[in-house]
Amino acid sequence: MKKASAIFLAAICSAAAFAKAAPPDDTVCPVHKIEMQKTQLRLVYGMPSPKEFEEMRAAKGKFPYGKDYVLAGCVVKPQKTVDGFLCPQCVRAREKWLRAHRDKSAAP
Repeated sequence: MKKASAIFLAAICSAAAFAKAAPPDDTVCPVHKIEMQKTQLRLVYGMPSPKEFEEMRAAKGKFPYGKDYVLAGCVVKPQKTVDGFLCPQCVRAREKWLRAHRDKSAAP
């Protein structure tokens, strides 16, 4: 059972590293069709939370270039940043999505 849990955890951590650092073809956002800004994205290591997985599912079609960081997996490495892109409209769409999906139980 422990071996199966370890394999599952490794698969989840590896899957988390798929976040978008660079567009497939050029610097145009595939969702908003506008020029993106080249920037340094932070690498974030560790197991994503359930909220992070929910956001990743939403991001695919709505704001794929809206984060200033990339999930880099569970194995921490010396590298802290990676070249990537941000789409201003993706950033706004992500912020709107985060406000709409904020944990209501955490509100005062």
